[in-house]
Amino acid sequence: MHQKIAFILIITGISAALYGLQATPNPAVTTSKPAPTPAWMRKMWPNLPPNQNPAQVAGGKALFESNCSFCHGTDATGGNGGPDLIRSVLVNHDEHGNLIGPTIRNGRPGKGMPAFKNFSDAQVEDLVAFLHQQNRNDRIRFNYKILNVDVGNAAEGKVYFQAHCAQCHSATGDLEGIARKYDAAALQQLWLDPSRVLQADDNAPKKTVTVTLASGKKFSGTLQHIDEFNVSLYDADGYHSFPIEPGMSVVVHNPLAAHEELLRDLTDTDMHNVTTYLETLK
Repeated sequence: MHQKIAFILIITGISAALYGLQATPNPAVTTSKPAPTPAWMRKMWPNLPPNQNPAQVAGGKALFESNCSFCHGTDATGGNGGPDLIRSVLVNHDEHGNLIGPTIRNGRPGKGMPAFKNFSDAQVEDLVAFLHQQNRNDRIRFNYKILNVDVGNAAEGKVYFQAHCAQCHSATGDLEGIARKYDAAALQQLWLDPSRVLQADDNAPKKTVTVTLASGKKFSGTLQHIDEFNVSLYDADGYHSFPIEPGMSVVVHNPLAAHEELLRDLTDTDMHNVTTYLETLK
């Protein structure tokens, strides 16, 4: 792997492959004075990294993206053959770069990671800060911020909608004013995975099932559960559960199946285009 590959991150070999690596202290690699971490967080995550210096995090992110993202992904959670660094033992146990720093400088030749001996101490510090902040954010999920998702082309989204969705939905019918009810992120989740979003809505369409026993007797109702061994449902008479046996028929009807089928071929561009179009329905 070349050291300068476009869209590539910097630490091709820092990973689960380094679980057994012995720490080699590197006094030169330090980070800015950490912000205090609340006691309850420290109790929950004993080795939780402190908040890092924003300028160092930004510098480390830029270095990481230009040197390592091809292998480890732009957010260091894994990429083209490179492992997830954020959950690696090495990053989780690093303190002030004592594990990450030597690995950056020496590489892991046996694992395909080159040495980055040309990086200055300041650059290594920035990379350490970036990885520590990513590790911290990954653990403290309430810090996560959803980025703007309506960044597509509304006109192209309308074309996709008319070709794939208009058979069941109408911009002037059931979807009129939908963008007033949901923000862009929630709206995108709604059309991508409606069964999950609407599971608590009693008026939302539910999966139904018809069970025909070997005797010919039929039961039809709202599907409660199904696996390879059992099926259960609710009908007007209450709850029924049956073991799945030879000679019986089980037919499930999913009113939201079309949404699931869309996901098979949906591209990232299509997703954002449709969401941006739906955001116009106010």
